[in-house]
Amino acid sequence: MKNIAFWFIALAALFALAGMAFGIWMSATGDHTLAPAHAHNNLIGWVTLALYGLYYRAVPAAGTGRLVLVHFWVALVGALTMGPGIAMAISQQGEWLVQIGSILTLAGMAIFAWIVFANKAGLASNET
Repeated sequence: MKNIAFWFIALAALFALAGMAFGIWMSATGDHTLAPAHAHNNLIGWVTLALYGLYYRAVPAAGTGRLVLVHFWVALVGALTMGPGIAMAISQQGEWLVQIGSILTLAGMAIFAWIVFANKAGLASNET
C-alpha cells in the first residue's frame, strides 16, 4: 500500500484529537465513568497506530505487499471498535464489540510482529 506510513500516522493523529476531546468532555462534565474507553482510544488509536506508521517510515521495504494492507485494516477496525466496545461494556450494553476489538487488535499486533521479523534485514541496513 502506497504511503502506508502516512495513513497510519494521519489516522493516529485523528484518534489523538478524538481522545483529547473526549478527555476534555469528561473533565468538563465531571463524569469519568468512561475513562477506560478514553484510555484505550488513546493507547491503541493514537500510540499504537503511530508506532506502526513510524516503523513503516523507518523500514520502507516492510511497507509493501498485501499483508501490509491486511495489517492496516485489521489494526484500524480494531482501534475503531475497542473504545466504543469498552464504553458499551461499562454501560451494561454487552461486551461483544470490545471482544471483537480485542481480537482484531491482537491480530493486528501479531501481523505487525510477523512483518517486523520478516523485515529484520531492512531494519539492520538502516543502522549507522
